[in-house]
Amino acid sequence: MAAPKASVIIPTWNGLELLCATLESLETQTLRAFEVIVVDNGSTDGTVERLAPIFPRVRWIRLEENRGFAAAVNVGIRASRAEIVALLNNDAVADPGWLGALVDALERYPHAGSAASRMLRFDDRTRIDSAGVQLGLYGSQIGEGEENGEEFNQEREVFAACAGAAAYRKAALHEVGLFDERYFAYFEDVDIGARLQLAGYRCVYVPAAVVYHHGSATGQRIPDRKFFLLMRNSLFVFFQFMPLRRMVVWAPVVLIWPFVRALLDGRPIRLAAHALLAFVRDLRAVVERRRQVRLYRRISWKEFQGRLANPLTRSGRPGPWSLRGPGGARSVA
Repeated sequence: MAAPKASVIIPTWNGLELLCATLESLETQTLRAFEVIVVDNGSTDGTVERLAPIFPRVRWIRLEENRGFAAAVNVGIRASRAEIVALLNNDAVADPGWLGALVDALERYPHAGSAASRMLRFDDRTRIDSAGVQLGLYGSQIGEGEENGEEFNQEREVFAACAGAAAYRKAALHEVGLFDERYFAYFEDVDIGARLQLAGYRCVYVPAAVVYHHGSATGQRIPDRKFFLLMRNSLFVFFQFMPLRRMVVWAPVVLIWPFVRALLDGRPIRLAAHALLAFVRDLRAVVERRRQVRLYRRISWKEFQGRLANPLTRSGRPGPWSLRGPGGARSVA
């Protein structure tokens, strides 16, 4: 049996109703040579029992407990047969040309290790949910909440892809390592995006790869847990990947931010303290991962900093490099 051109991996946890629409959208894809792998994170809503008979072509992998987004994705990647793996949230509906556009972009740009989709809000399709990810002090979605206008119609480089709808070269992932399961959920895509950038790979934003995203369908069921993960994981990303000069200057702000964010969001201060303490307890692993960067880094820290967003703004615009420019770019073609 010939290997598929792509493997679509969908992690899910108690998302029965939303997942059905996601799988239906994959049945209409113009690219046909692909496989679908759903990794069920210990759902208790009968997801597999009810949907497996309806979607017999889907490969179902059941985990005994909820191990988080990153772990579920890694299980799917290891089980996949294609050289390109596409990730799709269980609360996203893909346009028919979504997967084909991502695969085509990676074929046209051999130095790109990943590709980002144009994610639109499901309930307001005139608004951007994500057009890729940027990293300043924290990871943030490019274009979030903005009108889906002309500026989002052009392919361009971005720092990383939102893993809710993205494609990756499996060879690039194996070089820098799969998703970091310490994150559980949130910012694991920024982490792997930083590793790919340091290894010389690029990320291309593909406007023709459109999905409609409900957003926070899982996170809204666990608001305190989500806040904790966002705050702790943002510290992981900052201290593992920031160039030394930026890290020294901005570290006090980053360490205080969880408490400021808790006040702004009306969340309990104890959640911010819990996140900071969890980060401190894992500090040895953070330092070790920063050291591991030298094993795959192929661009200078100066060049890497040039790909970061301004720490004083959330403006998510293209960095000062070209889709086709060399700049340490790797090619796996």
